[in-house]
Amino acid sequence: MADAITAMRNPVSAAFMVNKYDDIDGARVNQSTARGKLCFRDSDGRMVLPATQAQANKAVSAVDWAKPLNPGPYFNNGNGLNGTGLYPFSDGTEGAAENSFTMDPNEAFQTPWPAAVAVYEIPPLFYNQPVPSGAMCLVYDGETTVTYASGYYTGLITDFTVGAGVYADWATTTKGNVTAGSFNASGVAIGMVMSRGTFGDQTLTVKLFGTSNAKL
Repeated sequence: MADAITAMRNPVSAAFMVNKYDDIDGARVNQSTARGKLCFRDSDGRMVLPATQAQANKAVSAVDWAKPLNPGPYFNNGNGLNGTGLYPFSDGTEGAAENSFTMDPNEAFQTPWPAAVAVYEIPPLFYNQPVPSGAMCLVYDGETTVTYASGYYTGLITDFTVGAGVYADWATTTKGNVTAGSFNASGVAIGMVMSRGTFGDQTLTVKLFGTSNAKL
């Protein structure tokens, strides 16, 4: 695969960037989740995109790819920090211990069809790929400053006023986006606008208040 970061004809621009954070945790995403989406921690510990206003009030944490421990290649699926091929060794995680055990080798080595997994030479986060369902992720839980490119927030850049509050979107097609207004009066601001256009044209930089501001 071509290096999309430095390729002159088809460069990948940063869609989500962490400028500063004071707390970071780990979890797994409950569904395929684009980088920087706002999620809340469900009762099973997984990060979930909000689907109601009550959930949006708790969606105060931006999530991103976990940092891989080993060099490439990287497999874009939900197993381990680097992903896995078709017949991987166990990565020793709790999920593998609970779900990969079987007594029947014929069952253990059945090849899925089509037999293919997306492979990347550099970590998928640099291609702005979403974190696959069930994959490990980083959770920016504390007060965090992040920057979103156009398309990663709801509305136009002019909808956001520096110093104004921002909210977690929970509409069907824009779940987890930063948005300038609440859907109803019960909405809780989960951050504030810090600047516009500082890190590129149409970019939005916001400070997230973190779990201390979550309406539980």
